[in-house]
Amino acid sequence: MPDQNHKKAKTININLTESEYEKVKQLAEIRDLNPTAYTRLTALGNRIKPTVIQPESERINELEKENQELKMKLMAGHGEYEVTREDFDNLEEQYYQYAGYVNTFKDFLKYVQNDAEYINLNGYKNDEKLKEDIRDAIKEFNS
Repeated sequence: MPDQNHKKAKTININLTESEYEKVKQLAEIRDLNPTAYTRLTALGNRIKPTVIQPESERINELEKENQELKMKLMAGHGEYEVTREDFDNLEEQYYQYAGYVNTFKDFLKYVQNDAEYINLNGYKNDEKLKEDIRDAIKEFNS
């Protein structure tokens, strides 16, 4: 005799319209579920984070509107804060100085294996320009 706890699974069939099925399918896909699993979990009262599905064109329109609002805010503040030529020149000088450090670091990374486990020291030792750039950077940072 079969055990009472191991009864055969029961099936419930539901009929959905095409649009209802598409909605269930989309909601399930968002959660990496199939429509049957999503429906079962929902019917059993599991809390599945609700997701609002809206057409792509509607979302694109919303993003374009947000973009316009941000541009308006940016333009509203334009000219409010004056930067002196001296401050601008100082910032520009700092920018190019740091850009040089970034380029030196990028040149050094050519000798580092992709998994960052190995550095080709022989290649680095032969790169005199890179070694000179690194020495200059070290002097700058120590002063």
